[in-house]
Amino acid sequence: MMTTLKATHPHFIRCIVPNEVKTPGLVDAHLVMHQLTCNGVLEGIRICRKGFPNRMNYPDFSHRYIILAAEQMKANESDCKKMAVACFENIGLEADRYRVGHTKVFFRAGTLGTLEEIRDEKLAKIITWMQSAIRTYLGRKKFRKCQDQRIALTVVQRNLRTYMQMKTWPWFNVMAKIKPLIAASKIGEELKVIINCFTATFEC
Repeated sequence: MMTTLKATHPHFIRCIVPNEVKTPGLVDAHLVMHQLTCNGVLEGIRICRKGFPNRMNYPDFSHRYIILAAEQMKANESDCKKMAVACFENIGLEADRYRVGHTKVFFRAGTLGTLEEIRDEKLAKIITWMQSAIRTYLGRKKFRKCQDQRIALTVVQRNLRTYMQMKTWPWFNVMAKIKPLIAASKIGEELKVIINCFTATFEC
């Protein structure tokens, strides 16, 4: 019998009559409260709040809440109890709000909600950090590209200004015709020196 009960997840349903006149949408608060009191629902809730109604297996607990204290929990990975206690101590959870068993962690009413809020805050910080890192990477990549474009633009402008100044210079036309022949000529290096001298003289 006990084996069957432990293998199941029983749920109790209480039917509440909202009013005595059978009118939809009408709720008689005094009548509802009277039914809850007589049925023992309020007393059951009070008992549950004094106990540990919420429970979770250690594998499920570590999988979901390891983000709260990753280093501390991994350091005690061999002992499930110590791992759970390390997590609770790291987040500052009161010792009265939980108990550690052989296979499960037990929580008082509302404790799981607190853990979920702390977990959501931690996830929000991690996601914000990731977004910041990605934006920083993309911004730097774009900045480097703009720097390369600026350098390229400066080179193009300098060459264009030089061309506009030299296009009417006779020696420029001579150099433009000689330069393609430098690679094939045995005296190419000497011609390069001469051309550089002419260019330096013009710039001065």
